[in-house]
Formats: sequence, structure tokens, C-alpha cells
Amino acid sequence: MREFKRLQIPALTREPNMSCSEIVAEAAFALASGIINTIPFVGSKLDEQQAQAWPRSGIFTDDGVEMTGTPPEIFELCELLASYIEKGSSFDVFEVFHKIARIDRLIDWRQGALLSPESENTRH
Repeated sequence: MREFKRLQIPALTREPNMSCSEIVAEAAFALASGIINTIPFVGSKLDEQQAQAWPRSGIFTDDGVEMTGTPPEIFELCELLASYIEKGSSFDVFEVFHKIARIDRLIDWRQGALLSPESENTRH
């Protein structure tokens, strides 16, 4: 059985006078970040000890320049997910899919995120 770790919200320990809405927003962003961290991205973490999936090394722009930070599309996806979590509403699948499509080039689809036609589990 998978063990779930207790959500740690660093801002709560640093700023004990946060409002309830700030706490909810912080927790929503932490959960959204956790969701994004489950995506199999290309490249590798800059430091294997880092908790988040980004920043990464070995990822290049279309111009051949190595990315040095977290792409804005990752932040946009995180903010979108956090907004749904914060509101407690269901995700708009089309809106989320649109954001994921924008980071398609950053996802390593070979890591099991997609069934390939050669997969043994595919039935004809």
C-alpha cells in the first residue's frame, strides 16, 4: 500500500499569522506542484536532492539553447491546477489538456505516460 506523506506547507511555519485564504492558496499550490511532479519530464533534475521536478538539465529550446530555469508553461499549469483545487471545483478537462499540450515537448512519453502500439498489453 502506498504511503501518503503529510502535506508540508513551509509558509505556515514561517508566517503563523497567515489568513485562512492565504493558507488555502498555499496548500492548493503545494498540491498542484505535487501533481506536476508526477509528470515524467525529459532531462534530469539539476540536483537529485531537489524536491520539485523543476528546474531540470538536458532540455533545450527550439533554438538549441539549454533551458536554465522553469519554463513559464509549468508555472501556468501549476497556477491553473491550484485555482481549481483552491475553489474545490472539478477540473475543466479541456482547459487542463490545453495547458498540458503546451508542455508536450517537455514530457518524456517513453516513461509509461503513453501506451505504445508495441506494448504487450495492447489487444487487437
